[in-house]
Amino acid sequence: MKEYLKKSFERSLMEKKEYQLHEITVYILQSLPEHIDVNRVLSRVKDLIPYELMKELDGIYVGDFPRLKDRNIQAMLKDNVIYLSSYKEIPDITEESIVNDIVHECGHLLEDRLHYDIYEDKSIENEYVGKKKRLVGLLRAGGVSFHGMGKLFFSSDMVDELDNFLFNELGYDNIIGLSTGLFSSPYSITSIREYFANGFQEYINGDRNYLKEISPNLYNRIHNLMEEHYDKF
Repeated sequence: MKEYLKKSFERSLMEKKEYQLHEITVYILQSLPEHIDVNRVLSRVKDLIPYELMKELDGIYVGDFPRLKDRNIQAMLKDNVIYLSSYKEIPDITEESIVNDIVHECGHLLEDRLHYDIYEDKSIENEYVGKKKRLVGLLRAGGVSFHGMGKLFFSSDMVDELDNFLFNELGYDNIIGLSTGLFSSPYSITSIREYFANGFQEYINGDRNYLKEISPNLYNRIHNLMEEHYDKF
């Protein structure tokens, strides 16, 4: 990853594919699809999220990163850097979807910064676990049966396995009907970190009323943190 990033970074400097989001540099190492306007994407993110929340980011990189491909994801936060796919394998990608990917990763950034404040009273954890228990009951009632369901859904060491089961075996399209009203998206089922980040994404650039209805503890915590720490909210 480091060698790949170094070479791609040098190439981006030669091609001058750099943008600014607040005071954060965005490096385009591999071009986004032609119909995507990078300036519009970044302007939208800037309107949604204050610099104060994002100021610890060391950069945003867009490219064909092997780690993203291996995990079949389009974005990740690592070491205070957001890595984004070039989205070349998603021909119908929209600017709003890319905005949501950045907002989601900013949710992880907020979680890293305020982890204790978010989770110390266990209200979000209890809400999240309760929802997974209800989902497991719905799956069993629907005839889904497999060995080790309890361990798969409730072990913090099996996040990737749970994501694989939901995405590849059940299929996100199939699970949406069961998870609607419990989770803001099927991906938020996989871990409490994704539950928080998806809730943050819904709060910032989605339907806050829906989030408040289905996940009141999560909504209240995000709402209170944003009002306390960021003047914009």
